[in-house]
Amino acid sequence: MMYTSNDILPINKKNQRSIFLAGSMDHKQEGSWREEIIAEFGTNDIFDPTNTHHDELNTEQMKHHIVWELGALQQSDLILLNFLKESKSPISLVELGMYVTSNKLIFICPKEFYKSDYVHTLCNKYNTPIFNTLNEAKTLLKNSI
Repeated sequence: MMYTSNDILPINKKNQRSIFLAGSMDHKQEGSWREEIIAEFGTNDIFDPTNTHHDELNTEQMKHHIVWELGALQQSDLILLNFLKESKSPISLVELGMYVTSNKLIFICPKEFYKSDYVHTLCNKYNTPIFNTLNEAKTLLKNSI
């Protein structure tokens, strides 16, 4: 089942593993990486923080969204963190710092990402799995679910 910030986080995960989809937003592109993961792993609980109206949220709505996101990150069994090569992704960089030592992070960072050297060094230091492409990461995700 998929959950967004419009949903209440589930209390009982029904013995299913859960995946949080963190990383660069690509809602302006055709064929979202998030949609690909949801289609392939949708029998698991998936937390998707995508909100196409993110920039239009008022203060109270934004606070709700952030609190939901933090709860979903904490509750998830796995965090798939994907940086797109042309993105800046400041919030995702924060999430990387929060969860790099958690043993539940699977990270995708192409060499073209502007802070690639930094994040590769960080992940290598803490033995966090890091991949250059989504397809490479999906193999580990399949084996971890």
